[in-house]
Amino acid sequence: MTAVSEETHATWVSAAMTDAERSLARERATLAFPKENPLYHLRMIDIPESMYNRYYNVISNPLLWFVQHYIWDLAKNPSITSEVHDAWHNGYVAANKIFAEAAVDACQGHERPIIMLQDYHLYTAAKHIREMTDKPLLFHFTHIPWPEPDYLSVLPRKFRVELLEGILSNDLVGFQSRRYANNFLLCCRKLMDCRVNWRRRTVRWRGRDVYVRAYPISIDHKSLQTLSETGPVNDYETQLEKDYEGLKLIVRSDRSDLSKNIVRGFRAFETLLEKHPELAGQVKFLALLYPTRENIKEYTDYRLEIEQAVADINNRLKTGDWTPIYLRLYDNYEESVAALKVYDVLLVNPIYDGMNLVAKEGPVVNKRNGVVVLSENAGASEELRDAGLIVNPFDIDGTADALYQALTMSESDKATRSAIMEEIITRNNSIKWLHYQLKDIVKLEKKKPS
Repeated sequence: MTAVSEETHATWVSAAMTDAERSLARERATLAFPKENPLYHLRMIDIPESMYNRYYNVISNPLLWFVQHYIWDLAKNPSITSEVHDAWHNGYVAANKIFAEAAVDACQGHERPIIMLQDYHLYTAAKHIREMTDKPLLFHFTHIPWPEPDYLSVLPRKFRVELLEGILSNDLVGFQSRRYANNFLLCCRKLMDCRVNWRRRTVRWRGRDVYVRAYPISIDHKSLQTLSETGPVNDYETQLEKDYEGLKLIVRSDRSDLSKNIVRGFRAFETLLEKHPELAGQVKFLALLYPTRENIKEYTDYRLEIEQAVADINNRLKTGDWTPIYLRLYDNYEESVAALKVYDVLLVNPIYDGMNLVAKEGPVVNKRNGVVVLSENAGASEELRDAGLIVNPFDIDGTADALYQALTMSESDKATRSAIMEEIITRNNSIKWLHYQLKDIVKLEKKKPS
């Protein structure tokens, strides 16, 4: 998103997270980046701590995140208590109103500003903006999956109606893939009784058409490639090659999030070794993870499950000089980029993902013509399915077979797949993602009456 902000010279409105940032927010300061030759500006807002906790740690994560990634165990959770209802009204909706006020204030002096709202944290903001002014053209992009109507109905009717009303207050709504855009259109039809034009991909809402489009996001590949050749990354690359000389490397790089399906990935590797015992001592699984949202119980429980799975597999299958899995559970971005340079197989098997950018980062820096084993439920699979090995993320045996196919693939086949992936990713980079959105915004603007 930094590359996008620089390209547009936008003002980025963001929640303050530290005491220093809260001080800047209270001063209503607008910061220029970089100072010498500003490419974009940053405006902080100060959301009261109790409100932020309800907004982020109760509603955004885990409630909305779990619904949109299909990871609630519905026989047990969620339980929508009075505390959750309070968090929705006095946390999520209230925080969205603060964001909306800041966005409107940042647009002062612009005749026809464009406000681009990002992701599941800001679903109701557009409605608040509409109540304050009709000047901005409003666009909302959802970076994570959008569920089908039956699963969105896990949310109480009040929540989902306010959520959908908020999104439909935009002029243009974007999703990572056509699949998720279709799910949104279905939700509008079935849950809001809106008229949906499937050919034009519009929703009729309160006398106007809301346009629904797919814009698969990508990466700033040039910056990543530059970073991949810096000293710290090269040092980690050298160390990895020394430590694992002669071994085939399976790599994954993820947050320790339930949606990333990490434990099933380990079990697939375990199945691979059981089906092909000749691979013992020949292959190593590097799991470079970093903790996330550790103030939420479901995440701390999952981290323990990850550690236990690795311990079980290593204790059962290790030999005197070989341990199957290396697990890292702290943030080290340079080491992660180095591992992407040297993988033979990159495992990306989320339960569901809006896109999954690791699947795009790996192929543009990898030096081994590594193969990507990719979940069919990751948004990236729509673009990369012809070059990757696509798996069902719940099928442990099928994933093990895909790992074996990747490890034993011919060099010519690997090179062909790698070239196709790199071409797709570099052609549709993060700036192209922005370009397609702005192009559609211009079209919409031309359709509006003077």
